Amino acid sequence: MATTTVENIIRQRLLFNLHMQRASICPIYCLPTEILEIIFVRCARDYHGSASGEPIPTVPCWVNVSYVSRHWRNVALNCASLWTYLFITSPRWTAELLARSKKASLKLNVKLDPKRRTLCFLDKVLNRVERIQELCLDLPFEDSAIDSRYLSKLFSCRAPRLQNLQISTNSFISHWTRKPFGGDTPALRTLDLAYCPVPWYSFELGGLTMLSLRGVPQAVRLRQNTMEFLATLGRMQDLMHLYLVDALPSAAGFLSSSAFDAFQKISLPHLSRLHVAAPLSTVITLLSCVNIPLETELRLDCGVDGGSPHHDYALLCSLLAQRLGKPEDQALSSLTIRTLVIAFLDFGWATLAFSALEGDCNFLISASRLDWDCDIPLQIILPPGVLASDISDICCSIPLTNVQSVHVINPPFSSRFWREILEHLEDLRYLKLSDGCMPDLASMLSVTHCSLTMNQGEYDNGGVVPGLEELELCDITFLPVPVLDDGADSPKAADVQSLCDALSTRKEPRGRVTMTRCIKSNSRRKRKEFDMTGWWEGGRFHVIEERRRRYSKVEDTVLD
Repeated sequence: MATTTVENIIRQRLLFNLHMQRASICPIYCLPTEILEIIFVRCARDYHGSASGEPIPTVPCWVNVSYVSRHWRNVALNCASLWTYLFITSPRWTAELLARSKKASLKLNVKLDPKRRTLCFLDKVLNRVERIQELCLDLPFEDSAIDSRYLSKLFSCRAPRLQNLQISTNSFISHWTRKPFGGDTPALRTLDLAYCPVPWYSFELGGLTMLSLRGVPQAVRLRQNTMEFLATLGRMQDLMHLYLVDALPSAAGFLSSSAFDAFQKISLPHLSRLHVAAPLSTVITLLSCVNIPLETELRLDCGVDGGSPHHDYALLCSLLAQRLGKPEDQALSSLTIRTLVIAFLDFGWATLAFSALEGDCNFLISASRLDWDCDIPLQIILPPGVLASDISDICCSIPLTNVQSVHVINPPFSSRFWREILEHLEDLRYLKLSDGCMPDLASMLSVTHCSLTMNQGEYDNGGVVPGLEELELCDITFLPVPVLDDGADSPKAADVQSLCDALSTRKEPRGRVTMTRCIKSNSRRKRKEFDMTGWWEGGRFHVIEERRRRYSKVEDTVLD
């Protein structure tokens, strides 16, 4: 028995020594202290950036690095920057975090709630405002007393280290009268205010690289006019991102004044992204009075002035033409538009998206207004009341020579719209229509629509878009009676046979037709849902497959 016990002890010691030898040569145990600190801080930063900011029941997972081994714990406790990523916790832990961070700059992302622990945490942290470098404060509940209390405490101290500030509130507090942080924010680089009564122009804005204003209260908007706003904007020479969403009033008065004609343009040479959601007059004012690089991505959300639709988009078209330029202007050198999406949305809204990508344009349908990863150099959102003719004017003011893909959602019947759009699409290869009724494109796509070539008695074999190679229809209804639309010149009923006959007149190149979940409707209140695939070549049209999906009775569409 004694011998067995001794052998077990020896075996355990040998296994332990072997384990330690393996651990000593394992790469993770050989990392220098500086590398471990970088890894630990990266874990804390990623958690801090992705967390919602809401109170958590326990400490975050990155804190566990201090419990792996004695060496890791020593590295973690001696890394002051690791403990600057604050999180809502108990008063004892909060004090410990502040102690471990020593004098390093603090980062705070907190969503305020009325729980005692959250309020105690925020009270203790806001006593260190002078150390805060990044602050994201969300005040989601409608309690102006609590919001005012913490905003007062926050703004009562100097903030010389503050670089990134984000404040969002839903309480619509009365206008803030005091100057935040005593006007001492020399390091401020990003400013994001949502529904916040704080006057954004009271900060030190000379070093800003990002400014985002959303839902600015009316009291704050009315405190400055358009000239004052432009003057303030002109001091932000380092600005790279500018987002103005429901933050500016109408500039109709400024546009019609002599001050507009005499205004000296300001320049934002480093601006790469501009999103403006404002009345049309304000959008036009910004494009007219601010010089920005050609490469700047634009999102223009044009609202209405004076509560009624503004149909005069001539000035906007002129500004877009000047910005994007015509080939002879030599302004359009680094920007080539390959894809165009025109969406006539519900309640009369319309969206134009001009993309620099080639090929499939379906991804642009779900693209958010703030999605900057779709290579969309220009996106325009137009309010209800805008005519299809206005949209065609805007599109035609932009060089469409290199456009190869076009997708029209809820297509209009206006013959003028289609005629002007298609005549500018010299290199169009792919045309898609979806979610609506079929317009009369037979006359546009047939070669009989083309005029006689000069000095020749022949028709052009290419039609309006001679390079068309694919036509796709998805969720399109063929109505027996045409729908009247603005700018329509005696619209005709569109049917599948007339479309196929028109495509059969095209000689080259060979093309493909795809119809998915399309509907043939007749006057007897019946409809046939079908899929069809076909192709045209050499003056003939071939149907590869047509599959009937179902019959159903529906009410006739009300035609105006």
